[in-house]
Amino acid sequence: MSKIISLRSCYVLTLIVMIVMFPIFVSDGHNTLSVESARYFPPYEQHIHGIDISKHNGEIEWKKVQGHRWADEPFHFTVIKATEGGDLVDAYFRENWKKAREHGFVRGAYHFFTSFTDPEIQAINYLSTVKHEVGDFVPVLDFENDGRTHSERKNLAQNAKVWLKIVEEQTGKKPIIYTNHKIYHKYIKEHLPEYDLWLADYSVYDPSHYQLNKLIMWQLSDGGVVPGIPHAVDLNVFYGSHHKFQKYLF
Repeated sequence: MSKIISLRSCYVLTLIVMIVMFPIFVSDGHNTLSVESARYFPPYEQHIHGIDISKHNGEIEWKKVQGHRWADEPFHFTVIKATEGGDLVDAYFRENWKKAREHGFVRGAYHFFTSFTDPEIQAINYLSTVKHEVGDFVPVLDFENDGRTHSERKNLAQNAKVWLKIVEEQTGKKPIIYTNHKIYHKYIKEHLPEYDLWLADYSVYDPSHYQLNKLIMWQLSDGGVVPGIPHAVDLNVFYGSHHKFQKYLF
Protein backbone atom coordinates (compact mmCIF):
# COMPACT_ATOMS: atom_id res chain seq x y z
CA MET A 1 0.00 0.00 0.00
CA SER A 2 2.84 2.42 0.86
CA LYS A 3 4.36 1.72 -2.54
CA ILE A 4 1.06 2.57 -4.24
CA ILE A 5 0.80 5.84 -2.28
CA SER A 6 4.41 6.65 -3.18
CA LEU A 7 3.74 6.02 -6.89
CA ARG A 8 0.63 8.20 -6.76
CA SER A 9 2.61 10.99 -5.08
CA CYS A 10 5.29 10.81 -7.77
CA TYR A 11 2.65 10.90 -10.48
CA VAL A 12 0.92 13.93 -8.98
CA LEU A 13 4.25 15.74 -8.51
CA THR A 14 5.29 14.98 -12.10
CA LEU A 15 1.95 16.23 -13.42
CA ILE A 16 2.26 19.50 -11.48
CA VAL A 17 5.80 20.06 -12.77
CA MET A 18 4.67 19.41 -16.37
CA ILE A 19 1.80 21.90 -16.07
CA VAL A 20 4.05 24.60 -14.60
CA MET A 21 6.86 24.08 -17.10
CA PHE A 22 4.66 23.62 -20.19
CA PRO A 23 4.55 27.31 -21.22
CA ILE A 24 8.33 27.53 -21.01
CA PHE A 25 8.97 24.65 -23.38
CA VAL A 26 6.29 25.47 -25.93
CA SER A 27 6.62 29.26 -25.89
CA ASP A 28 6.81 30.83 -29.35
CA GLY A 29 8.70 33.80 -27.96
CA HIS A 30 5.70 36.11 -27.89
CA ASN A 31 4.69 37.93 -24.74
CA THR A 32 1.17 37.63 -23.40
CA LEU A 33 0.55 40.95 -21.71
CA SER A 34 -2.43 42.23 -19.83
CA VAL A 35 -2.81 45.96 -20.03
CA GLU A 36 -2.31 46.10 -16.29
CA SER A 37 0.95 44.16 -16.11
CA ALA A 38 2.69 44.97 -19.39
CA ARG A 39 6.20 46.34 -18.81
CA TYR A 40 8.33 48.15 -21.35
CA PHE A 41 10.55 51.19 -21.62
CA PRO A 42 8.45 54.03 -23.08
CA PRO A 43 10.26 56.02 -25.76
CA TYR A 44 9.02 59.40 -24.56
CA GLU A 45 7.33 60.85 -21.53
CA GLN A 46 4.31 61.36 -23.75
CA HIS A 47 3.59 57.89 -25.07
CA ILE A 48 0.65 57.22 -27.33
CA HIS A 49 -0.79 53.72 -27.07
CA GLY A 50 -2.91 51.86 -29.58
CA ILE A 51 -4.11 48.50 -30.81
CA ASP A 52 -4.46 46.85 -34.20
CA ILE A 53 -7.30 44.50 -34.96
CA SER A 54 -8.88 42.20 -37.53
CA LYS A 55 -11.75 39.72 -37.69
CA HIS A 56 -9.62 37.35 -35.61
CA ASN A 57 -10.22 39.52 -32.55
CA GLY A 58 -13.95 38.88 -32.75
CA GLU A 59 -16.79 41.33 -32.24
CA ILE A 60 -15.53 44.25 -30.17
CA GLU A 61 -17.38 46.07 -27.39
CA TRP A 62 -15.95 49.50 -28.19
CA LYS A 63 -17.33 51.21 -25.10
CA LYS A 64 -15.25 48.94 -22.86
CA VAL A 65 -12.12 49.52 -24.91
CA GLN A 66 -12.75 53.26 -24.88
CA GLY A 67 -13.03 53.34 -21.09
CA HIS A 68 -9.93 51.29 -20.35
CA ARG A 69 -6.46 52.64 -19.54
CA TRP A 70 -3.05 51.07 -20.01
CA ALA A 71 -0.04 52.50 -18.16
CA ASP A 72 -2.35 55.30 -16.97
CA GLU A 73 -3.19 56.25 -20.56
CA PRO A 74 -6.26 55.49 -22.69
CA PHE A 75 -5.81 53.83 -26.05
CA HIS A 76 -5.46 56.66 -28.55
CA PHE A 77 -5.54 54.86 -31.89
CA THR A 78 -6.57 51.63 -33.56
CA VAL A 79 -5.32 50.29 -36.89
CA ILE A 80 -7.84 48.01 -38.56
CA LYS A 81 -7.29 45.31 -41.16
CA ALA A 82 -9.08 46.37 -44.33
CA THR A 83 -7.89 44.18 -47.18
CA GLU A 84 -5.60 41.36 -48.23
CA GLY A 85 -4.33 40.44 -51.67
CA GLY A 86 -6.44 41.31 -54.67
CA ASP A 87 -9.99 40.79 -53.46
CA LEU A 88 -10.25 39.94 -49.77
CA VAL A 89 -11.97 42.44 -47.49
CA ASP A 90 -11.82 41.76 -43.75
CA ALA A 91 -15.25 40.61 -42.59
CA TYR A 92 -15.30 43.03 -39.64
CA PHE A 93 -13.63 45.99 -41.35
CA ARG A 94 -16.63 48.17 -42.07
CA GLU A 95 -18.10 47.70 -38.61
CA ASN A 96 -14.75 48.31 -36.88
CA TRP A 97 -14.02 51.31 -39.11
CA LYS A 98 -17.32 52.94 -38.21
CA LYS A 99 -17.28 52.12 -34.49
CA ALA A 100 -13.68 53.19 -33.91
CA ARG A 101 -14.44 56.71 -35.09
CA GLU A 102 -17.73 56.86 -33.18
CA HIS A 103 -15.86 56.05 -29.96
CA GLY A 104 -13.20 58.69 -30.40
CA PHE A 105 -10.25 56.65 -31.65
CA VAL A 106 -7.86 57.81 -34.32
CA ARG A 107 -8.41 55.04 -36.84
CA GLY A 108 -6.08 53.65 -39.47
CA ALA A 109 -6.44 50.89 -42.06
CA TYR A 110 -3.91 48.33 -43.26
CA HIS A 111 -3.54 46.10 -46.29
CA PHE A 112 -1.97 42.65 -45.92
CA PHE A 113 0.42 42.34 -48.86
CA THR A 114 0.69 39.01 -50.69
CA SER A 115 3.62 38.06 -52.90
CA PHE A 116 1.54 36.23 -55.51
CA THR A 117 -0.94 38.97 -56.48
CA ASP A 118 -0.46 41.90 -58.85
CA PRO A 119 0.38 44.91 -56.63
CA GLU A 120 -1.78 47.24 -58.75
CA ILE A 121 -4.81 45.03 -58.14
CA GLN A 122 -3.94 44.96 -54.43
CA ALA A 123 -3.81 48.75 -54.37
CA ILE A 124 -7.22 48.94 -56.07
CA ASN A 125 -8.62 46.54 -53.47
CA TYR A 126 -7.44 48.80 -50.66
CA LEU A 127 -8.47 52.10 -52.25
CA SER A 128 -11.94 50.88 -53.20
CA THR A 129 -12.52 49.63 -49.64
CA VAL A 130 -11.06 52.35 -47.41
CA LYS A 131 -12.51 55.85 -47.50
CA HIS A 132 -10.27 58.05 -45.37
CA GLU A 133 -11.57 61.14 -43.64
CA VAL A 134 -9.87 64.05 -41.90
CA GLY A 135 -8.22 62.81 -38.71
CA ASP A 136 -7.58 59.25 -39.91
CA PHE A 137 -4.12 57.70 -39.74
CA VAL A 138 -2.12 57.32 -42.97
CA PRO A 139 -2.41 54.06 -44.99
CA VAL A 140 -0.40 51.08 -43.76
CA LEU A 141 1.14 48.29 -45.82
CA ASP A 142 1.45 45.09 -43.80
CA PHE A 143 4.61 43.62 -45.35
CA GLU A 144 5.55 40.63 -43.21
CA ASN A 145 5.62 37.56 -45.47
CA ASP A 146 8.32 36.27 -47.77
CA GLY A 147 7.72 35.12 -51.33
CA ARG A 148 6.92 31.49 -52.07
CA THR A 149 9.28 31.16 -55.04
CA HIS A 150 12.55 32.68 -56.21
CA SER A 151 10.69 34.78 -58.76
CA GLU A 152 8.32 36.19 -56.14
CA ARG A 153 11.15 36.92 -53.74
CA LYS A 154 13.20 38.61 -56.45
CA ASN A 155 10.43 41.11 -57.22
CA LEU A 156 8.87 41.41 -53.79
CA ALA A 157 10.34 44.76 -52.73
CA GLN A 158 9.68 46.25 -56.17
CA ASN A 159 6.06 45.07 -56.09
CA ALA A 160 5.56 46.44 -52.59
CA LYS A 161 6.82 49.79 -53.84
CA VAL A 162 4.23 49.74 -56.64
CA TRP A 163 1.46 49.44 -54.03
CA LEU A 164 2.99 52.18 -51.89
CA LYS A 165 3.32 54.59 -54.80
CA ILE A 166 -0.21 54.06 -56.10
CA VAL A 167 -1.77 54.52 -52.68
CA GLU A 168 0.28 57.65 -52.04
CA GLU A 169 -0.72 59.15 -55.39
CA GLN A 170 -4.41 58.44 -54.83
CA THR A 171 -4.66 59.48 -51.17
CA GLY A 172 -2.08 62.25 -51.04
CA LYS A 173 -0.50 60.64 -47.99
CA LYS A 174 2.69 58.60 -47.84
CA PRO A 175 1.95 55.16 -46.36
CA ILE A 176 4.02 53.55 -43.63
CA ILE A 177 5.20 49.92 -43.60
CA TYR A 178 4.38 47.39 -40.88
CA THR A 179 7.06 44.70 -40.81
CA ASN A 180 9.25 42.39 -38.72
CA HIS A 181 12.96 41.89 -38.19
CA LYS A 182 13.43 39.36 -41.00
CA ILE A 183 11.53 41.20 -43.73
CA TYR A 184 13.06 44.54 -42.76
CA HIS A 185 16.62 43.29 -43.23
CA LYS A 186 15.84 41.25 -46.33
CA TYR A 187 13.71 43.67 -48.36
CA ILE A 188 13.15 47.05 -46.74
CA LYS A 189 16.48 48.25 -45.37
CA GLU A 190 18.12 48.49 -48.80
CA HIS A 191 15.14 48.75 -51.15
CA LEU A 192 12.52 50.84 -49.34
CA PRO A 193 14.52 53.09 -46.99
CA GLU A 194 12.34 56.14 -47.60
CA TYR A 195 9.32 54.75 -45.76
CA ASP A 196 8.60 55.12 -42.06
CA LEU A 197 8.26 51.86 -40.16
CA TRP A 198 6.00 50.14 -37.70
CA LEU A 199 8.08 47.34 -36.24
CA ALA A 200 6.79 44.12 -34.66
CA ASP A 201 9.27 42.68 -32.18
CA TYR A 202 8.10 40.88 -29.02
CA SER A 203 11.55 39.78 -27.85
CA VAL A 204 12.65 43.11 -26.39
CA TYR A 205 11.24 45.70 -24.00
CA ASP A 206 12.71 48.56 -26.01
CA PRO A 207 13.36 48.34 -29.77
CA SER A 208 15.56 51.44 -29.91
CA HIS A 209 18.62 49.18 -30.29
CA TYR A 210 17.57 48.81 -33.92
CA GLN A 211 18.71 52.41 -34.39
CA LEU A 212 16.14 52.91 -37.13
CA ASN A 213 15.67 56.58 -37.84
CA LYS A 214 12.45 55.65 -39.62
CA LEU A 215 10.91 53.81 -36.67
CA ILE A 216 7.65 55.48 -35.60
CA MET A 217 5.66 52.62 -34.07
CA TRP A 218 6.48 49.48 -32.13
CA GLN A 219 4.22 46.45 -31.73
CA LEU A 220 5.42 44.98 -28.46
CA SER A 221 2.97 42.10 -28.11
CA ASP A 222 0.39 40.11 -30.00
CA GLY A 223 -1.07 38.73 -26.77
CA GLY A 224 -2.63 41.75 -25.11
CA VAL A 225 -5.69 41.23 -22.91
CA VAL A 226 -8.09 44.16 -23.28
CA PRO A 227 -11.63 44.34 -21.87
CA GLY A 228 -14.17 44.39 -24.67
CA ILE A 229 -11.99 42.43 -27.09
CA PRO A 230 -12.77 38.68 -27.01
CA HIS A 231 -9.40 37.45 -28.24
CA ALA A 232 -5.76 38.44 -27.69
CA VAL A 233 -4.94 41.74 -29.34
CA ASP A 234 -1.78 43.45 -30.62
CA LEU A 235 -0.45 46.23 -28.39
CA ASN A 236 1.43 49.18 -29.87
CA VAL A 237 3.16 52.39 -28.88
CA PHE A 238 3.83 55.38 -31.12
CA TYR A 239 7.44 56.55 -31.04
CA GLY A 240 7.00 60.26 -30.68
CA SER A 241 5.09 63.16 -29.22
CA HIS A 242 1.49 64.16 -29.87
CA HIS A 243 2.81 66.87 -32.18
CA LYS A 244 4.65 64.28 -34.26
CA PHE A 245 1.62 61.98 -34.27
CA GLN A 246 -0.45 64.71 -35.92
CA LYS A 247 1.89 64.62 -38.94
CA TYR A 248 0.66 61.10 -39.74
CA LEU A 249 -3.00 62.03 -39.99
CA PHE A 250 -5.17 63.03 -42.93
